[in-house]
Amino acid sequence: MAERNWLRRVIPLFALFLPVIPAQAEVPLDGTFTAARACPALQSINRQTNPGGITITPGATYALVAANKANPTHYRIVIPNAEPDRRWVEVACGTLPADARGTTAEVPTPRPTSSARYVLAVNWQPAFCELSPRKPECRNQGANSFEATNFTLHGLWPQPRSNEYCDVVLADRMASEDGRWRDIAPLDLPLALRRELDRVMPGSQSGLDRHEWIKHGTCYGTDARTYYRDLLDLMTALNTSPVADLFAGNIGRRITLRQIRSAFDDAFGSGAGARVRVTCAEDGNRTIITELTISLAGEVDGSASLPRLIAAAPPTDGGCDAGEIDAVGTR
Repeated sequence: MAERNWLRRVIPLFALFLPVIPAQAEVPLDGTFTAARACPALQSINRQTNPGGITITPGATYALVAANKANPTHYRIVIPNAEPDRRWVEVACGTLPADARGTTAEVPTPRPTSSARYVLAVNWQPAFCELSPRKPECRNQGANSFEATNFTLHGLWPQPRSNEYCDVVLADRMASEDGRWRDIAPLDLPLALRRELDRVMPGSQSGLDRHEWIKHGTCYGTDARTYYRDLLDLMTALNTSPVADLFAGNIGRRITLRQIRSAFDDAFGSGAGARVRVTCAEDGNRTIITELTISLAGEVDGSASLPRLIAAAPPTDGGCDAGEIDAVGTR
């Protein structure tokens, strides 16, 4: 453990003396890839990870998504029933048809498959700030602020939980793991998306948006813009539902897991509540609700897709049995 901690301190210092090498972007491709031999199908080229031990089948044809660079060493292909289904294989492991080509026009961002599973994590921000009052996002809360009566975004986590840090450079991963989130480069988001994300995800003041993208979003199968647009759609559905009404209408009072699950059933269909887990924390002589985690499965396709995503997901344990809905401001 001491050796690992020493390395964590030394590597960032050593990196200061290295030349800056521009990242090489993926090259989108059309067409198919035909396997010539059995080869491992990697989730990450850098880390050589292969969840499920997937190999391609000689003679099988796979949809082609991208090359890892202009003069590629690997192609990204789609492998049905793998999780995640977009994998990297070495160029020498197969062949492309003569008409395979890089796309020059803007192409639709690849979408997660219908079999993908996630956990949507949302905070009750006043409770979070009760426990972490020194965070930048907790210093200027007011009774009329968005987070006073709405859920705020924590993140969307591809499952299983080991599905993290996909093709992330070491420096960014270490910054994420060490809590140095502001050391990660700012995300390239359109101004309107940036403003809405900052409103719904107050933790972006501490770099939470960068951390969530590096740790979880990189495994979502899209770019950061699509990842956060999808999350904002889900948050819109949740914050305009009877679930948000239940929380906003009971500030300062205690509610139960049964009430929360019933509100989810009313909002998103029978059985939805069984896909929700409640997290609580002790705050002096009271228990406060800090977070909800919601099981989802399928493709996010606008705010109206939330009932379908919840219905397709497996049930979860309920977590905390009851807790108080905290008000803005510390006690």
